[in-house]
Amino acid sequence: MTTHSARTEFAAAYTGIMAVAVLNVLPALAGVLTLDLGWNAERIGRFASADSIGALGGTLLAAALLRWRSFRVLTVAGMAVLAIADIASGLSHSVAVITVARLLGGLGGGLAMGISFAVFAATRPERGMALWSVGQLVFGFIAITALPQLTAAFGWEAAFFCLGALSLAGLGLAQYLPAERLTSVTERPAQSSPETMGFYAWLGVIGVGIFYFGQGAVWPYLEIIGLTSGIDHKSVETSLSVSAASAIAGSILVVLVGRRIGRTLPLFLSFAVTIAAILTIRSPDPIAFRGALAAFTFAWPVFACYQFALVVANNRSGRTAAFVTSANFAGLVAGPLVAGEVIPTGGFGNMQWLAITMNAAALLSLIPLMRSARSR
Repeated sequence: MTTHSARTEFAAAYTGIMAVAVLNVLPALAGVLTLDLGWNAERIGRFASADSIGALGGTLLAAALLRWRSFRVLTVAGMAVLAIADIASGLSHSVAVITVARLLGGLGGGLAMGISFAVFAATRPERGMALWSVGQLVFGFIAITALPQLTAAFGWEAAFFCLGALSLAGLGLAQYLPAERLTSVTERPAQSSPETMGFYAWLGVIGVGIFYFGQGAVWPYLEIIGLTSGIDHKSVETSLSVSAASAIAGSILVVLVGRRIGRTLPLFLSFAVTIAAILTIRSPDPIAFRGALAAFTFAWPVFACYQFALVVANNRSGRTAAFVTSANFAGLVAGPLVAGEVIPTGGFGNMQWLAITMNAAALLSLIPLMRSARSR
């Protein structure tokens, strides 16, 4: 079954946004937990890691269950677990309980996100993922701005209760998702051998993990790079704000352009912009630094959306899309960890070459799929 229903796309995007809501508002939540509960950096790290590990497990669970349950049922299950975890996080002052709740919340969110991406794969992949990207970026900006005022007025628990309420809203939207297993028939494989196309698809999935590994190696250190380059702190903060708006602009561009210029050209152009940005990012010139940040975050969603579309275009089951989300989380978890090991020994130069190598490998992983797309 193939559907282009706007309500279906919106429902999938919304549940996907809520699936990563805690991670998107983590800077604000970390401040709240530190000020109100006295958490230290170690506890914050465990909190974030529990959510990320749970989400990775949830996406793998989605891929496994797609064969057996409908998208609607799986989304309801995932959002229900996420909502319960959000509310439980606000009801307890125990570090252990909140951490376990975040592990379960990540599991439910990962399950819902895997289903969201499978729906995107079966409708309009570029548009669906771009809508999700715009939504989660805008949500993160609004939530990070509003949470300090909300918690100052109603206490730290209000942050989790609001997230729980928004997650519960996803249960109502699940009615717009297919009641049966959704299979993409929008594009036919270029070759008759499903094994060959399956190999290309899995190579692309690995490439997604590699891409997010490379981006994750840079993303957490952007502010530190600017400060160590001698740029004024206020200027660095302004550059980060500009980069957030640039990321939204990149996602909106994908929504507007779609497949009008194909998928290969946007991938190569965004790759070139990313490499130029990484090479320029250590410039002591504030304007050059700001431009590098803006270029980096603008190109990120462009490459990610078209990469996702190209990988899932040749797979009908929807399972590849769920595995893409797993690769996404795996890359974002591994990238900062590896970068954190190489920076102390070789400085940010090592980080730059690590990111460039990973981005190049991600692009190369897509070459077979590009060639098969041209042969149709």
